[in-house]
Amino acid sequence: MDISKYMGIFRAESEKYIKELSDSLLVLETDPENAEQMNTLFRAAHTFKGMAATMGFKQIVELTHEMESLIDRLRTRQIVLNSSLIDVLLVCVDALEELLENVCESEGNKPGKREKDGDTKNESHTDVYEVLKALREVNDSPENVSIQKAGDKSLPAEKENEEGGEEGGEEGGEEGEEEGEEEGEEEGGEEGGEEGCKIKDNGKKCIRDKEVSKTAETNKVKNATKEIYRPEKEEKTSAYPKSNPKVKIVQNPRISTEQLDKLMNLVGELVINQSRINELTRNLQSKELEAALSDFHKLTRELQDEVIEARMVPLDHITYIYPRMIRDLARLQNKKIDFIIKGKEIKLDRTILEEIGDSLVHLLRNAVDHGIEIPEKRLKLGKKENGTILVTASRQENFVLIRIEDDGCGIDTNEIRKVALKKGIISRESAEQLQEEEAMQLIFTPGLSTSDSVTDISGRGIGMDVVKNRVERLGGSVKVESKPGLGSRFELKLPLTVAVYQAMLVRVEKEKYAIPFTNIVKNIEVNSQEIKHIKGQEVILIDNKILPLLRLRRQFQLSDDDNENNIFVVMVEKHGQYIGVVVDELLGKQEVIVKSFKSKLLDNTGRFAGATILGDGNVILIIDVNSLI
Repeated sequence: MDISKYMGIFRAESEKYIKELSDSLLVLETDPENAEQMNTLFRAAHTFKGMAATMGFKQIVELTHEMESLIDRLRTRQIVLNSSLIDVLLVCVDALEELLENVCESEGNKPGKREKDGDTKNESHTDVYEVLKALREVNDSPENVSIQKAGDKSLPAEKENEEGGEEGGEEGGEEGEEEGEEEGEEEGGEEGGEEGCKIKDNGKKCIRDKEVSKTAETNKVKNATKEIYRPEKEEKTSAYPKSNPKVKIVQNPRISTEQLDKLMNLVGELVINQSRINELTRNLQSKELEAALSDFHKLTRELQDEVIEARMVPLDHITYIYPRMIRDLARLQNKKIDFIIKGKEIKLDRTILEEIGDSLVHLLRNAVDHGIEIPEKRLKLGKKENGTILVTASRQENFVLIRIEDDGCGIDTNEIRKVALKKGIISRESAEQLQEEEAMQLIFTPGLSTSDSVTDISGRGIGMDVVKNRVERLGGSVKVESKPGLGSRFELKLPLTVAVYQAMLVRVEKEKYAIPFTNIVKNIEVNSQEIKHIKGQEVILIDNKILPLLRLRRQFQLSDDDNENNIFVVMVEKHGQYIGVVVDELLGKQEVIVKSFKSKLLDNTGRFAGATILGDGNVILIIDVNSLI
């Protein structure tokens, strides 16, 4: 059977069910009595198995079958859910994700029909056979061993529709016919005195000593878990758990990212040509032409909006991995963390999500590793035993704000000064004169870390320069606030899309330039007599605050305008720092289609983030505000 045409849909659906499996397990770890999540877990495994069987992927079928059997035993209360079983099931989810990646890549590289049914031993980081062995050891234990608490009843098994196949499993814990009169009698499987052993209706004999069975069952699970989940055997210099926090964007089976990029480029060209036609026909007095151009503009705008919307992806497409990642890191470091995500339905251009995914992971790892204290220390400090990490996303006009906050130990700027001085990043005189906000910005210096030990994620500062550079390359900004002992907050300000954004057009001598609105605070017109000088730096007083000025004429090595009476200032912000960019004229707001530089020569010039084409056909440069401050 030629299955290649179904691979896109299979991958998208499979990724959805893998996410459901992971999410349900994390909920069940804190709320093991949640019947709804248990049934969701079972249904996701059962459906995923059926899809894989249809496609002929035997390894996935084999693994999901054993996983489904274990989940069924959990929901019918033949065994009780504990942390060891959660570990087994989470590693099973990791293995399924890797197997899915392998089969999708394998099928994508093979044209035509499949010759085999997928029973190949694909390479993966997780040992599938060890996972299967662990699952079977648990599943092969006595079926009727009941280790639930006294009085507990089976979880209600959700009925499946005809397409779902199997009915939800039998309810465990049948009621016995007699009640024991002596103390110590147990309930759950069937009720009865300890001296005798009643025979159930199904003919199976009960287990006499349930405590012994419970111990044996628990040991079996623990031993199985050790084989596949051994964080204590990781290298001492690594703080990573066994699971992969890898950031991926779920592909739409109907249209690829490359196709969306091409559509966006074509729409951009259409918008540019529309503006050019408007310029060429401006002096023609024709009502019919004006009506036609008006309709053309409306249709072009609608098409542009639809293409932009098609590129937008909810933040949840990358944040879904974070709860599992935080959970694993916290367990590895013996920390207790409440992790909260708000606003994951906020949408961003998928190109932006792909770029910032790793940066967000880095900030979260730092919050766990270097921010949140261990429970004992938190209690001594008068804090709650559980630390809190909060991710909040919100839409504000043409950009999105993503905040990552923790209530940990915060960032010590005095320590940052000492480390920067020791490494020769700043001089002793500079260290003494640095303000609090300026000292905080040193964490974005390459190679600066205040961590005492070197691990893959330790120390605020390791990789922070990469985070800053990636966000700024997208036309965004990063801000950090922290108070020692109270916690830290990182704020990422990002444009909704990198393809089209609002910009202020300005003139410097005879040339026009564009400044992205993402960086602009406000525009000001002031008299040149109001300019003062502090240590050779031009400044003006705005709202009782000193605003340094930067003249683009001087930046571009042009002579000053000697005849100026008033100056136009574009007030921009970066990392909480404000500066006034002096231009010759403000030409108004305009939506620009961003064209990135293809030449490495132009890419390394600095000061410019790209270019755009105006309606008159002229190419203008987009100023990179981040490089000016």
